Amino acid sequence: MDLEAVKGTIHDMTAMFFAGADVIWAEQVNTVPVPPYVTLKMGSLDRNALILVDDDGERYYQCDTTVQIDLYTKGRPVATGDMATGNYANTAVSDLMDLFSFLESEEITDRMAGMGISMALMPPIRDLTGLQNDSRYRYRAMAEASVSFLMEADGAYGMSGMAAVPNSSGGGTEEMAGKPIEPIEQVGIVYGDEEEG
Repeated sequence: MDLEAVKGTIHDMTAMFFAGADVIWAEQVNTVPVPPYVTLKMGSLDRNALILVDDDGERYYQCDTTVQIDLYTKGRPVATGDMATGNYANTAVSDLMDLFSFLESEEITDRMAGMGISMALMPPIRDLTGLQNDSRYRYRAMAEASVSFLMEADGAYGMSGMAAVPNSSGGGTEEMAGKPIEPIEQVGIVYGDEEEG
């Protein structure tokens, strides 16, 4: 699993829940959709310095990051009797909380664990609603989640986890990616004060 695959999974799980809204990555050239919509933004990546080796000799690094999730919504229409008032109730925080109930459900937790990803809400969920113009509010809620995953780093050059070789910035070669780790076949052991001969 690499960061791009993790981002894809987070996007897909968010879009699965918010099937009636657009889900886009923040800070990209996008046309701003009509609410409701969700933006996702990844935080800094922290990679543990210690390498993990599984029973098959495959090597991995434990990685941790955060994802910021912003929900923009019109809210729930307010009606008086049978008449619509044209007003909307702010449901941004509760709607975003519903996403985390979904993401932390047994079904989704199992799916993500099967891919080696864990994700959990980092409270609180913030109401960032602001006045859009003189008469209308733009309802917005924001939350952050911690994300952990194992990044593959097998092979002689630690490039087995790269989705594309070379990567988008020109890093790596097919030769490097395909070279396995050579096994150690002989070891010389010196005991005590013995001198090597």
